[in-house]
Amino acid sequence: MVGSLAEGYHNKSTIYDSSRPSYPRPAIEFIHNQLDLSSGLPVLDVGAGTGILTRQLASTGMPIVGVEPDAQMLAKARAGTEAANASFRKATAEQTGFASGSVSAVVCGQSFHWFDPGKTLAEFRRVLATENPVFLVWNIRSPDCDGFHRDYEQLLLNQFERYEETLQIDQCLEDRLRRFFDGPYEERTFVNSQQLNASGLLERTMSCSYAMQVGTPEYDSASRALNALHQQYRQNEVVSMIYKTRVVYGRL
Repeated sequence: MVGSLAEGYHNKSTIYDSSRPSYPRPAIEFIHNQLDLSSGLPVLDVGAGTGILTRQLASTGMPIVGVEPDAQMLAKARAGTEAANASFRKATAEQTGFASGSVSAVVCGQSFHWFDPGKTLAEFRRVLATENPVFLVWNIRSPDCDGFHRDYEQLLLNQFERYEETLQIDQCLEDRLRRFFDGPYEERTFVNSQQLNASGLLERTMSCSYAMQVGTPEYDSASRALNALHQQYRQNEVVSMIYKTRVVYGRL
């Protein structure tokens, strides 16, 4: 039986943490500057994964708690985070485990599209003690900005059977945002990129939910295709993966 797409992250915490892009500093500063943190209550990073966004926000000095349901991702986040003002707990967006009115703000990095919008909205309203906006953040790959990105997109379609499922999720996202905020929300975008050697491109791709596990014939086939693509487009042994960092925010 084929599991849910979200289950595709199982056993990928290490390559996820090492290969996924961080968020551009201007985006982190923008989020920080929009928040009133005078209450002293923690910020909640929901769907924290391996703690990439949690650590970046913690670097601004805010107290922050990352919430993540996957045990392996959670363990990686805890092991890789030294900041005293950051901690993690196992929970979901729909049931965070926090008391009512106990957090000052909520952020979600690369995660909102996995949530149930209605249940998440009710939970965020319950735990928020302030009028701070909720921030939803994504690093979105640019699929057609140049020849490499166009060929990479075609490779994903050819090699990864479940890739089209993620495209369907993307197509539903705007409707999910409207249902979640139930009112006006705003958006800012920032430029982001990664420089990837051949192994970096492989890990970045295989860290995705739609990617197959190591040791399968499909994994080997995709690995060969990715290596050939990297050889075709590399400059100084790397390719540039270009992203638009999308920051959507509004009050609930």
